[in-house]
Amino acid sequence: MKYLLNKILIAVPALLLCICHVRAQTLPKPEVDILQSLEHNLSYLADDHMEGRLIGSRGEKIAYDFITGNFQSLNLLPKGEQGFIQTFSIHKIAFKTGSLLITNKTGDIKFDKMIPAKNFPLSYSKPGSVSDKCIWLGYGIEAPALGHNDYAGNKNINGKIAVIKLGQPDYENPHAALAAYANLEAKIDTAILKGASGIIIINVHKEIIEPDFKPIVKASFKSVPVYFLSYDNHLDSGNFMNAKASIMVDTTSVTLEGHNVIAYINNKSVNTIVIGAHYDHLGYNELGGSTYRKPQNEKPQVHNGADDNASGTAALIEMAELLQKSPYRSHNYLFIAFSGEEEGLLGSHYFVEHPTIPLKNISYMLNMDMVGRLDTVKNIFSLSGTGTSPRWDSILPDIVIDNIKVKYEPGGTGASDHTSFYNAGIPVLHFFSGTHQEYHKPSDDWELINFKGTLQIIKYMYQLIAKLDKQPKLIFTKTKESTDNRTEFKVTLGIMPDYMFEGNGVRVDGVTDGRPAALAGLKRGDIIIRLDKFDTGGMEAYMQALSKLEKGLQTKVTILRNGNEMVLDIKL
Repeated sequence: MKYLLNKILIAVPALLLCICHVRAQTLPKPEVDILQSLEHNLSYLADDHMEGRLIGSRGEKIAYDFITGNFQSLNLLPKGEQGFIQTFSIHKIAFKTGSLLITNKTGDIKFDKMIPAKNFPLSYSKPGSVSDKCIWLGYGIEAPALGHNDYAGNKNINGKIAVIKLGQPDYENPHAALAAYANLEAKIDTAILKGASGIIIINVHKEIIEPDFKPIVKASFKSVPVYFLSYDNHLDSGNFMNAKASIMVDTTSVTLEGHNVIAYINNKSVNTIVIGAHYDHLGYNELGGSTYRKPQNEKPQVHNGADDNASGTAALIEMAELLQKSPYRSHNYLFIAFSGEEEGLLGSHYFVEHPTIPLKNISYMLNMDMVGRLDTVKNIFSLSGTGTSPRWDSILPDIVIDNIKVKYEPGGTGASDHTSFYNAGIPVLHFFSGTHQEYHKPSDDWELINFKGTLQIIKYMYQLIAKLDKQPKLIFTKTKESTDNRTEFKVTLGIMPDYMFEGNGVRVDGVTDGRPAALAGLKRGDIIIRLDKFDTGGMEAYMQALSKLEKGLQTKVTILRNGNEMVLDIKL
């Protein structure tokens, strides 16, 4: 779950702790065989040849073919829209061409075409053209309290192309006072707010890590063209004195297809249990989301996503086999391997909007996301969603597996696919074995997986299903959510964004009672297009706005409701 979608910052207020002892249901498959299958399937899914399983990629196809083959070998029924497959599309804007012309007193400096790693439009760039005078802004940092202000001297940048250096003055010291002001997007936002008509980012220090070329434009692109020139171009302030620049960025639309893999055990019951896990990951970071700081000029690294989420996918396959062989036949079982989770829960959202079984017949949904790194010392995993049905509180304390401890988190939403089902009024549980330094890095490889820990989580889930086998359909309870808590903002609105929305703005998929959005009168389906003085063209712009606002501020939020623009008063 990409930009916002950061599951390593799961909130843990008022957690309950459960210590589980040996008294599990007998599994219909020997544990040694389960461990062998887990290692085989997980290591295959997380192998380099899968190329990181990015949505719409060759690696995604290899992965969904592999998952389909496993479901077929278990004699599960296909429950997609084309056999086992449910296809959905996402529409992106990709850079087609880009150019930059700098004209100074010595002549022209031409960059006639974009070259990845050398000169290219940044993913924040607005498509289009601009031609204006240049203004040199140094590092583009405005921090007068720290004695540094590149905007001092009444610089008038309105209607000019801002030229800004990458990094900060003490660039070799990551703990320097100004390091916090080196954020590239923050620099761009500041220049735009001061009236820049375009922005050129240059690197003058060989040691600074440069941004990667991303062929896909961010959905929340800025309001001006933004172009980057690498250190290898050897430009500095002198090239932009008394200069004029022309930036041209052209784009084209592209469609990526994602594929959910859906299988079914039909026990001829009215009610169905959904068990899910996403199988997609970041590929070579083509669409962003990596937490790895790549050294300059290093080739893109494959992100294998062993824990995130080959672990959950391998566990899903095991659960399908166990339940196919189990005596628990009071419910049907639907197994879904989701794609597009890293881009914003796209596959699960699509399924909920286009279900292949009636949603009203789903008793509950179990989601496994990152279940491969159970700490061998703490022996603890997180179980969120425990407040989404009153039945959870009565059944969960009775589940006993070895010496495993469980942290309970009541909230039904988070940066994973169970959120889509919670928003549809379905009780959920999310299984998560914990954070680690390899999250969204190329180093998340299968050799680091704790397979015995994954087996413990599988045993826990199996026993949970066994205990609920004769129970009626679970009652759904709306929980008090800590929405937006995945990023440390001073303020939050209390909304659940619609991550499938492809238009301008942030569409509201849910509103938490008693929070600023609800008190201001926002409703599901509203599209937030402006918050205070900040345009919110997409999720990243929305999060940037939140990061700049203070708690207690009385301001306004501009929304579209049924196509009509409205301005609401809101207190943060």
